[in-house]
Amino acid sequence: MKAILFLNIFIILICAEFSLFARDYKKTEEMINSILAEESDNRSRTEDAGEVKAVQLEEESPDEKRDDQEKNPVMSGKDALLLKNGIELYNSGMLDSSFSAFNELLNNYPGSIFLDNARIWAGRIHLNKNDYDSAINLFSAVSDSSGEYPASLFYTGEALRNKGDLNRAIEIFKKLFNAYPENEYSDKSLLIVGKIYLRLNKGYQALESAMTIIKHYSSRDSIDDAYYLMAKIYQIDALLKDLESARTIYKKFLHKADSGEKFFKDSPLLPAVKKDLDNLERLYFRLEK
Repeated sequence: MKAILFLNIFIILICAEFSLFARDYKKTEEMINSILAEESDNRSRTEDAGEVKAVQLEEESPDEKRDDQEKNPVMSGKDALLLKNGIELYNSGMLDSSFSAFNELLNNYPGSIFLDNARIWAGRIHLNKNDYDSAINLFSAVSDSSGEYPASLFYTGEALRNKGDLNRAIEIFKKLFNAYPENEYSDKSLLIVGKIYLRLNKGYQALESAMTIIKHYSSRDSIDDAYYLMAKIYQIDALLKDLESARTIYKKFLHKADSGEKFFKDSPLLPAVKKDLDNLERLYFRLEK
């Protein structure tokens, strides 16, 4: 009797959970259809009204600020020269020499205002060499009051992802997005989270990440990636698989590219989109007239 009772309770719970998911997905599906139908119009409307916000987002980019400092250094002192030389060596592919410069700055100038910059760059070198624990140690030394803190979170997430600690990586990327939604790394974090979720066969969560980028970050260079991710979710996810939707999104991507939309017309994803669409047409839609 108890066994039957427990079985009934279990079935009720499963049905309730499925019902909640179905309702949530219906809402999500409606949002997707709205995005696909209106995203282009929204972009044209907001390019004027939201131009100030777009500019603000660009101005707040830590990478761009760092690039400006590299190109037009107003810094002086040995620590500044070490940072500048280290970055130049890094960009030239001379990682060992670059690391020596950053390490000298870290060891010999403990009061330097460039310590966190050096930690980020040195940590990225460890990332390139697959030394993830050393990279994480350097990123973790960046204070949450530092301007480099969002970058440290992003690269910590990257290190954890490369280590295979995907759940912890998701936590770090989400922490970055939630705490710094206007930072340049926020949409990149969302994109990576979406890709991880797709890899973990969590299509619904992956879809939420892609949709958030499309809805809130259409002026950023991750927008084409978000469309591609959404199409892949519908193409391969076990639960959400819908080849017609995948086909529609691939075509939407190509239409945007043909129309000359920024981030689509020269997207490095264009060959993959064309190939995936061709495969869909050949394998599943070839009988259509």
